[in-house]
Amino acid sequence: MQRTIKFLEHAQIDFEKWDTCVASSSNPQPYGFSWYLNWLADQWQALVIGDYEAVLPLFIRKKFGQLYSTRPYGTQALGPYSKIPLTKDVVAALVDESNRYVKYAEYFFSPGTPMPEAFKPKLFSNFIIDTSADYEVLFKAYSSQIKRNLKKARSAKFELSEWATVQDAVQLWQNNVREKTAIPNASFNRLGKLLEFCYYQKRGVLYAVRDEYNQLCGSQFWVIYQGRSTLLLNASSDWGKDHGVSAWLIDQHIRSTAGRLHIIDFEGSSIPGLKRFYSGFGTKDEPFYMHVENQLSFPINLMKSKSTR
Repeated sequence: MQRTIKFLEHAQIDFEKWDTCVASSSNPQPYGFSWYLNWLADQWQALVIGDYEAVLPLFIRKKFGQLYSTRPYGTQALGPYSKIPLTKDVVAALVDESNRYVKYAEYFFSPGTPMPEAFKPKLFSNFIIDTSADYEVLFKAYSSQIKRNLKKARSAKFELSEWATVQDAVQLWQNNVREKTAIPNASFNRLGKLLEFCYYQKRGVLYAVRDEYNQLCGSQFWVIYQGRSTLLLNASSDWGKDHGVSAWLIDQHIRSTAGRLHIIDFEGSSIPGLKRFYSGFGTKDEPFYMHVENQLSFPINLMKSKSTR
């Protein structure tokens, strides 16, 4: 490939040109935009082909004296993004160039990214629904379990809470997943600030439900961009789980987008229960890919995932 690839430090990135390139993607997920990444990562770097014809973000950090890059919490798939045809050669060239700057890198490639023949990436599920059909048609595709959950929710007589805040939703999320994950508080806080930004910039919508004691029992936040809703937060209390609040909130969002050109993106999950839950809405799998480059020296290389090529 003849095009020049430049490595740019954060201060050198032209965010306007960057975002124009990201917006050219055929899969308009929000994760790659500069305004999104700037909330989640300090001083991220970039590989840029030509005049922002194709770009790939890097998140270089140091551990045990070794430079490495992996995605920040709150992102899923991260490019490459391109205004030119994205070929296997372009993908391989960007990865090979990044190997000059880091000893270990995890790349989470966007759905549809062409994989070089030498790559043997891991596939991760990403569930989506095209809601252009009428709601009645979409509802018929729900699983029997989802329909049972909605029946429970109707018995609970849920109503959307109009005075819940993004921070309320994040707090509910933290309270119910903190002990089940190793997610640092700093990552929760960063994501909360991102969601607040999206909310006040009208780039997303917050749904929330309170129980009979006026306690928040369910909340969801969807980032909306170019006819695509992405579920970034889905939280519920134990009582809310028992009464089908998550299914009810998702159904509310499906109702709001039914009958028009729109994609609902649940993101993916390797947790079997969540995978089964999201699949129950009649979704299709639009997988993304994880590719690893491990050039660490022995024995540090044994502590990280092996290269997938």
